[in-house]
Amino acid sequence: MIAWVAEMPSSPSNSARRLALVAAGVLSLAGCQGDGGTATLPTIYEGSSPAAVWSRYFVTAYDMVKVAAVQATQPFVNAAISYTLTIPGHPIFGSGATASSNALRDAHLDYAFSTGLTGTGVTLGMIDSQIDPNHIQFAGKTVTLDGPQGASEFHGTAVASVMVGTGNGGAMIGFAPAANLFAGTLDYNAAINWTQLGQYMTDAKAAGALAVNNSWGLASGTVANTNFGALFGSGAGASYLSAVRAYAASGVVVFAAQNDYTATSIDAMAGLPQAYPDLKPSWIAVINAIPTVSGDTIVSATRLSAPCAEAATYCLAANGQTVVASNSSTTATTIGGGASFAAPQVTGALALLAEAFPGLTPQQLRDRLLATAYNGFFTPSGTVTFAPGVVHGYNAEFGMGFLDLKAALLPIGQVSVPTASGSSLPLGQAAIAGGPASGTAVASALARSQIVAVDAMGGDFTAPASELAAPPAALQLASLRLSRLSPGAAAEAAGYASALRAGRAEAMLDHADLMADPSAAQLFAGQQMPLLWRGGLRLSALRDAGRLSGVSLTQDLPLGPAALRLGLTGFAEAGGVLGVTVPGDTAAVSGRTGALSLGLAAPLARGLSLRAEAELGLASGTPAGMVASFGTLGYNRAGIALDQADVVRAGDVQTLFARTPVAITRGAATLVLPVSYSLNGPSFAPTDVSLSPVAREVDLGLEYARPLGLASVWRAGLSLAVNAGNQPSRTGINAALGVAIRF
Repeated sequence: MIAWVAEMPSSPSNSARRLALVAAGVLSLAGCQGDGGTATLPTIYEGSSPAAVWSRYFVTAYDMVKVAAVQATQPFVNAAISYTLTIPGHPIFGSGATASSNALRDAHLDYAFSTGLTGTGVTLGMIDSQIDPNHIQFAGKTVTLDGPQGASEFHGTAVASVMVGTGNGGAMIGFAPAANLFAGTLDYNAAINWTQLGQYMTDAKAAGALAVNNSWGLASGTVANTNFGALFGSGAGASYLSAVRAYAASGVVVFAAQNDYTATSIDAMAGLPQAYPDLKPSWIAVINAIPTVSGDTIVSATRLSAPCAEAATYCLAANGQTVVASNSSTTATTIGGGASFAAPQVTGALALLAEAFPGLTPQQLRDRLLATAYNGFFTPSGTVTFAPGVVHGYNAEFGMGFLDLKAALLPIGQVSVPTASGSSLPLGQAAIAGGPASGTAVASALARSQIVAVDAMGGDFTAPASELAAPPAALQLASLRLSRLSPGAAAEAAGYASALRAGRAEAMLDHADLMADPSAAQLFAGQQMPLLWRGGLRLSALRDAGRLSGVSLTQDLPLGPAALRLGLTGFAEAGGVLGVTVPGDTAAVSGRTGALSLGLAAPLARGLSLRAEAELGLASGTPAGMVASFGTLGYNRAGIALDQADVVRAGDVQTLFARTPVAITRGAATLVLPVSYSLNGPSFAPTDVSLSPVAREVDLGLEYARPLGLASVWRAGLSLAVNAGNQPSRTGINAALGVAIRF
């Protein structure tokens, strides 16, 4: 004899009753245990569904204010239940004990809802008894009923509500409240019909159902005692298996375990991949357990149903003790308990993941739930590797662990940014870095764009494109300042004081301030080596790491009592363009710069002079990495100084100065950014990134040089930088003090 077995609560106040009917197959409702005693639900508040005001966006971290707001909604308040539960043979609930539960928070559904996910645009399927399509938990959604229709029944209505309940009325809410529903109708009072079950799977595929929930199983049929070949090797059973295989090619099949705590083998249907391994990538078995939670972490769990057993590597635990819709009226709710109501939580969770990650296949979504199941409350007996670096432990009792939407929606493993060349960058690794001439321009420009990053499980996340920008390199002035303390510094200081007294403007042009503003060539091209000095004409070579990087030509011209210096400079920059670099591809980047410089020295009175300088230039570069091109960049710098000799004692020189250091004034780099993600992979779009600083640095300063005889001098300087480093609202104070002694 083989029988259907249905476990169905007749009312919230009555224990479950067990029905056995002779039939030509073996089938059971996998988890519809009654509440085991009188249950008092929290007060039900009427009102619109929270789903009506949710909006979708994705996160790499959760906003706890929004999470708390979800927890305060009435369906989540009502989800905290406490009632008497009796499970024959159970070590805790065998004679009846109080069960306290909050299935929504145990699965971290509050975190998922806080991001705006509702299952919009997703269709979920189920095969179960007749639902009540007029119940308010299904109002406003597309409900497709497949198969013979009759009077509504509790089990199907309750299972569907856990999966897709809208939250209308405030008494409860499903895991995917905005998802649509396909329901294949079972008659638990009739013989099992494998052909009909197969047709439901075929119809679910045609309806585009992401997953099909099955809260039924084979009465007393387990993996250990079932002859799968006899059931599915031929005839109607074979047609069912064929339909399941066809569906599994593009969807996920979810089966509840049986509610037999003493079982040592999982229900045959939940463990079907043990006989047909090709089904495993699209299969999830679900057991029922109540977790003990400390804060937000599960510290232990009490299993109520059969264990995962043979299905451990594709099995999840969920808390099936929850508020469900009842078919007693179109607004009724009650407490349901069992694996029947754990399974639709997993099915509904798949819909949320599908909305969050539209670029993933159903099988990838299934893997994501398994790989992120919380398993910290047990000792694993084995591991499953889902992706490089993503290894998850399981055991025979709880399988992969407890359903955890909080973890499933966050990045898993290494998160990378895809590039148009087909490679990727680890998120956090810079694709472009600004320099002192660009300040925070790169990060500021990229902050206005979004990129797609992909985790190790193929999940895509939006992030500000500024994640690709490295902090701007700081200007290192130490070597420039120390160079002013050369062995000839004493003679230079004394000579400059003499030039100021005599009003020799040409000599004033050669004065090098301790706090001097470096030119673009000094910043980016290297050391200047004199080649020719004839009258007012000078030719210098620029060397970077010993290599010739450019040339500089200047000509001094008298201008009455004043003197004018005109300069032309051309140089090549290795590894960057005006200090803008491409980390990871530095060797491939180079820049070419041409500049015109002007210098003016004009005596104002004996021992007092005015100096001014300016530089204007253009640069271009060879790109690499995510940088597709460097446009033509313009830059400039300017400064003015007032020099006075014999301020404290004869031979000293005091300089007051104001300047704007080198800064890019126009131009952009074009980056090719990943802007979307789909089943076909990432899509890219060019994005222009301005390299002009958001704010320009302005320096005000004072320098003092005092000879200490013919062979030594001490020099000091102090400057205040507003928008230091061409970075807005940043203030810098530079000070230098040194003594040069010639032996």
